[in-house]
Order: sequence, then structure tokens, then C-alpha cells
Amino acid sequence: MPNRAPDPLLLFRAGDHRLALPARDVREVLPLLPIARPPTLPRPLAGFVDVRGETLPVLAPALLFDGGTALGTLDLFSHLIRPHGPAATMPCLLVDRVEDMVTPDADAIRPVEAEASHNGAILAEVTLPDGPAHLLSLARLLSEAERERLAALAAQAETRAADWAIG
Repeated sequence: MPNRAPDPLLLFRAGDHRLALPARDVREVLPLLPIARPPTLPRPLAGFVDVRGETLPVLAPALLFDGGTALGTLDLFSHLIRPHGPAATMPCLLVDRVEDMVTPDADAIRPVEAEASHNGAILAEVTLPDGPAHLLSLARLLSEAERERLAALAAQAETRAADWAIG
């Protein structure tokens, strides 16, 4: 029985990291939108954006993985990756640049140990002709406690947005 071909991957850069997500996990890729950042948000939470009337949390993977205290320069090439799933617990990812969509060979994907990354969020290293990328698990990106906190912050942001709505 032949091996099943790997699913297509969306490649992107976040800080010093080249990452990949299964394309099936991505709802849409958006241009950089204005990000509202209320005070006292956790460092990796960049803030909230309005997408077609929906308030969505925005997580900065570069801050989550690198432990830095500030985002780098965001520019015309920066993107928001919106995953499938409930917005309150599956935040958009703020990335420096979405690079490409690729379908790697099955032997180009090597699993990594769960302890080797934040919450075991890096599932595998993907060897590509132009350099490696790390396959990211959105489900493991945040702990359950972090998801609960994110949902509470998203509810507050939604209330704030409704308070300022015109009409």
C-alpha cells in the first residue's frame, strides 16, 4: 500500500522562525490590519483586529517562541493568518510574511520530540529545497489555561467594540 502524500503546507516567517501550518487549518490569509492593543494584555497577544465586524485576537508567534518584549517592524509584507475554529480560542497569527504553499515529500517531514518546543507546538521539521521549516500545531500553541484567558480577553474586546459601535 503506497504512503499517502503529505497535505499542502502554508509557509511563513515569524521573527527568526520559518514555520508551516497544514493548509487545511487555515481559514484565510489577511493583510495586516489595524491592531487595537488595550493595556495589560499578555506579551504574546498583539491585540485585536476587526474582520468584517468580528473582533479577533491576534497572537504574535515570534514573541511566544522567542520571549522578546516587543514586535519587530511590521510592514507591507506582514500578514494575519486566520485559522479555522472559534475566534476566542484560535487566534489569528501575526507573521512577518507568508511565503508560499508547498506539498513536501513524505520523507521530508521528520517528527520532533514534544519537549523540544513551547507546549509541544512544533510537531516536525520539514526539509525543503530552500531551507527547513517547523510544522506548527495550532491546537498545542496555547495551554488550556492560556486559551481560557484568551477567551475572557476576547469577550472583553468584543464588549469594548460594541460600546464604540455606531448605529
